[in-house]
Amino acid sequence: MPIHVLKAGDGDTAERGGALFEGGRVWTRGLAAGDEPQVSATVVHFEPGARAGWHRHSTDQLLYVVSGIGKVGGRDGETVIAAGDSVLIPANTDHWHGAHDTGSPMSHLSITPAGSQFTVLDG
Repeated sequence: MPIHVLKAGDGDTAERGGALFEGGRVWTRGLAAGDEPQVSATVVHFEPGARAGWHRHSTDQLLYVVSGIGKVGGRDGETVIAAGDSVLIPANTDHWHGAHDTGSPMSHLSITPAGSQFTVLDG
């Protein structure tokens, strides 16, 4: 298989809404290029106050904070996260993440295996 390069000016950044995001504006940009990538990698930018609501993934999810300050929460509590931090969320774990109430925007990479499914949950 050939190596696929996605240049900074290629691809689209799109504002996201819908049932998953709440509290403010969120933008995403997919990073995994190629015919059949085995991984899904997305940059997600949250404006201050925005977050993904409660959800779970069918596979592990790795978050890497690129910039800003945010939070990640599960049924057992929440943790402040900042640039350089990484978070491994095990498969089928109820959680949320975003800038939430930190007063700062936050951007992270979200990495899951290709084909991972997510389910939006009631809080």
